[in-house]
Amino acid sequence: MRRGGQVTLRAAQADDGAAVRGMVEGLSRESRYFRFLTGGRVADGIVEGLVSAGADGVALVVTAADADGDAEAVIANGQFVVTSRGTAEFAVLVADAWQGQGLGRRLIARLLQLAQAAGVRCMRGDVLSENRRMLAILRGLGFSCRRNPEDSYLHEATLALGVAAANLATRMPADWATAR
Repeated sequence: MRRGGQVTLRAAQADDGAAVRGMVEGLSRESRYFRFLTGGRVADGIVEGLVSAGADGVALVVTAADADGDAEAVIANGQFVVTSRGTAEFAVLVADAWQGQGLGRRLIARLLQLAQAAGVRCMRGDVLSENRRMLAILRGLGFSCRRNPEDSYLHEATLALGVAAANLATRMPADWATAR
């Protein structure tokens, strides 16, 4: 990581639920709002969905050693779910203390690679219009971002996979994110 820390990317497992809940509870009000559209408590069903993308999707977690160094804490989560005709919806979440280190960008890049390998033709996601940092990250990765015609508070980010995802692999370190 940019600050020298080591992290591990791996597929999410059912027993990651408590650790993901801990990460979500530790988020600032703003981060919860940007990701879940609420600054308050996030429903258990939504948190459970962060670790189980179902048969047509992928759920990943990023872990790092906790402050004591004797356990791993979940610091980020990313997933996509295939919705229809080769399109997948994605979402990512990075713990506040780990934001600004390129982790979200790398997590999205890995999701794009996995989606392309699974035959997904288009990746899409909704981002709050005021979440300028995420919109900038997505534009930097080649996504087209436009206001959602049905909700002016949201931007719709889309990326046709193929050449774009293949080119992304050449811009990422070769050893980054080998998990599925």
